[in-house]
Amino acid sequence: MPEPATQPEPTNTVDPAIEELNRIVEQAESLLRSLGAEGGEAAEAVRERVSQTLHQAKSKLAATASNAEEVVESLAERADGYVRGNPWQAVAIAALLGGVVTLLISKSVNRQ
Repeated sequence: MPEPATQPEPTNTVDPAIEELNRIVEQAESLLRSLGAEGGEAAEAVRERVSQTLHQAKSKLAATASNAEEVVESLAERADGYVRGNPWQAVAIAALLGGVVTLLISKSVNRQ
């Protein structure tokens, strides 16, 4: 029986993972360019392996982007539901956050 789908938790490891995959993709593309028209069985084997790795990395990037999109949509839906269910609390929270941001900006401007 398949396990029920769980909501992915946002983590701070998403950005480093995406950066690492992008780095791998760039390195693989660079290696493919450097191989260029090199002939021989060894060069062809390396070219094939790099192409496979590149394809896998791009697939993982697409999956990560899709998961991130789902998390953002879920958070937006939950925030919308909270605001619709608790409009006055949402207004109070927004006012509080606005005051904090204003305070931080004014302190930053005064330091300069």
